[in-house]
Amino acid sequence: MNNHSRLLGHIAPVFRVKDMARSLAFYRAQLGFELEFMYENFYASVVRDGCHLHLQCAPPAERDQAAFERNEHLDACVIVRDAHELSQSLTAADVTFGVPVRQMSYGSEFYVRDPDG
Repeated sequence: MNNHSRLLGHIAPVFRVKDMARSLAFYRAQLGFELEFMYENFYASVVRDGCHLHLQCAPPAERDQAAFERNEHLDACVIVRDAHELSQSLTAADVTFGVPVRQMSYGSEFYVRDPDG
């Protein structure tokens, strides 16, 4: 191995959110993330099982949300150990799915919709 193989810690997608308190409640209570840090009530990081997501209070990106979802576009992809088990626990937590759990040629998948789409 060369010295460059250990320089990256993780990648954290940054999601734009309208209401930080609402988003933090969703990611923590419904998705099981923990607050990693909060910066001046407009930027935060949540983490679960080594997966980091950053949240930033900002106007939503201009896009046709209905078309975005209809075409099954994604803002982030998280690889999980058991999609069926996680989907069941998220269903019990009243999470909204853009696409329910389904079997694809590459494995099982589902899409979760956060309060900002």
